[in-house]
Amino acid sequence: MAVQAGDTIAQVPVTKARFQRIVQRKRELSKMISGYADAAAKAEQTGKDYIIAYRVSPDGQAVEVPMTVPAEASQLTGALSRAIKRGALKIADILKGDDMLTARDFGPLIGASHETVNLKRKRHEVLGLEGATRGVKYPRWQVTDAGLPLPGLQKLFEALGAEPWTVFRFLKTRHSELGGQTALDALKAGRIEAVLGVAANQASGAFS
Repeated sequence: MAVQAGDTIAQVPVTKARFQRIVQRKRELSKMISGYADAAAKAEQTGKDYIIAYRVSPDGQAVEVPMTVPAEASQLTGALSRAIKRGALKIADILKGDDMLTARDFGPLIGASHETVNLKRKRHEVLGLEGATRGVKYPRWQVTDAGLPLPGLQKLFEALGAEPWTVFRFLKTRHSELGGQTALDALKAGRIEAVLGVAANQASGAFS
């Protein structure tokens, strides 16, 4: 979705489900982009971090709540930086797992060449995960006992968005709506519509 604020046009990626919730709120999004531009200018002028927050009312109106960050907040900035690094290390650990395969090793599991695997990844027919240095890896567990890619994966991407790590976390999470099953196990059991329903609720809930 393209949002314009003055002479600036920003591309905002959203899922179909989320788009339906905010399609009538372009004016609010434009205000938020303008607010960001003002905050960036103030931060540059003062040499200090500047935080802007928005309070959203039940009717969808967004009100800016500006806050200047004191010098002591540098400790928080450091903590956030360390948390980001921990996240990167966690991703690296996941990609080093024995169940993470290259396209060349993954292909034979579904009867495809590594070129076809890459095409399927771009079409969201298979899940490929990428880190900082290890290239794209394909989880072995997404192949069914019949030697087929995980059913319903394309529609799951449509519901959750194009970020593979978001889909990965959703698949590996146990959901009460699925009786405590992971979304991965539910899909392998053929519960495609149930899984997609949970995904749609999760996606729309981000703007509720």
